[in-house]
Amino acid sequence: MNISSILDRAAGQWPDAIAVVDHRQSMTYRELEAAVESLSRAFRSTGIQQGDKLAMLFPRGAAEIVACFAAARLGAVVVQLSPASRPAEIERLAERLIFDAFIYGPDQQAFIPPGTREASRDLSVGTFSISVCRSAGQMTSRAEREQFSRLSAAAIGFSSGTTSESKAMVLSHEALLARGRAEVESFSLCDRDSIMVLLSITYGFAPPITAGLLSGATLVIADSGAPDHVIRLLREQSVTVVYGAPLVYRLLVNEFVGAPEALRRVRLFVSTGTRLPDALLEEFRARTGHEIVNRYGLNECGMVSVNLSRDPGKRGSIGRQAGCEIRLAGAGGSSTSEDSGELLVRGPGLFEGYCSPWRLRDEICEDGWFHTGDLARRDPDGCYWIIGRIKEMINVAGLKVVPAEIEDLLLSHPDVEEALVFGAPDHRFGEVAHAQIKLAAGSRADSTDVLRYVKERAAFYKVP
Repeated sequence: MNISSILDRAAGQWPDAIAVVDHRQSMTYRELEAAVESLSRAFRSTGIQQGDKLAMLFPRGAAEIVACFAAARLGAVVVQLSPASRPAEIERLAERLIFDAFIYGPDQQAFIPPGTREASRDLSVGTFSISVCRSAGQMTSRAEREQFSRLSAAAIGFSSGTTSESKAMVLSHEALLARGRAEVESFSLCDRDSIMVLLSITYGFAPPITAGLLSGATLVIADSGAPDHVIRLLREQSVTVVYGAPLVYRLLVNEFVGAPEALRRVRLFVSTGTRLPDALLEEFRARTGHEIVNRYGLNECGMVSVNLSRDPGKRGSIGRQAGCEIRLAGAGGSSTSEDSGELLVRGPGLFEGYCSPWRLRDEICEDGWFHTGDLARRDPDGCYWIIGRIKEMINVAGLKVVPAEIEDLLLSHPDVEEALVFGAPDHRFGEVAHAQIKLAAGSRADSTDVLRYVKERAAFYKVP
């Protein structure tokens, strides 16, 4: 099923409902579908075809949604570039992935490396001005096009994985749809919702966007995180659901306090990306009266779990599985009866594999299980808690120490303000834990006091 088909369904079911609002305009579902169809035909007239890799660079807004879905309708593969990318970064990426064309909005041409492009062609679709620039030199090979076709590829995203260089991962139409459906089901999204997207980097197939289009909701795309802009949109668009990156909540908590009427209709604040610190979760609740929902996910998997609990004791948990299966594994992925281990994920939202170089999912995932690299524990209620990363784990003579566990213990000391735990070589044990701490202002404690505190509460091999 091509992901663009959800617009046909939405235009038939909610033709006159507002589909998307950005800083320039609002569009109904009928208008959005018509714009996608028109741009798809315009793309075809420039020579864009199935299997082409299209690098897209747009400021946040409706244009990137229209462009992504128009490309998908042709069977092209979208590579969404970050607006924060510099020309040198884009040039390196172009050399690695071999783009067939660059597609960009007004004022974005300066970011396209001159050595990678030929003459551009400007397209006008409704209120949108979009440029298509065919790439100079190499094009996607026939073999790679056939691979994309077999995988039903819709997009290429990026993930850091466990190496320093980001990996290019292939996402299918089916996986993107599954990710959107998981959001709809987990958050009970519907056509009465107005969803504000406050992500630092977004793209046309981002799960909140796909979920909004699947549910007939209104998508409110904030082009910046400026507090006055966000507050104005919250008021004007009667926002009911907010998707925000952790940094957004940190920056806006004070602004929300000063504008309680703007939050009147909001029923959900959802945090994406890294887990929010407990202190920020508590501050947000205390100052606004709202809880932030922890949504845990990875680029390879989409949403893995969500914490919808209102229990203060569950604050900081990543909650229960959502739209996929979860299990904990011991060393090497072996099954474990323990309530802690590496978090493994399996489900319909998984990526199809990595490309450039190619490594398909079946080569990476045993029996469909993807290794997240995150260490987690499961509590008696079935909620999961991230406790660290495998790569960060300290191996003390074969005994494993999770730095985050000892950092939390150090921070529970009333005189410790900051703590960092890391491994260092040791001639007897191979590796031991070391810690750096910052004491609170005015504290009379010293390192001996803190060390005694840890020794009383942790196994000997965990003591820094």
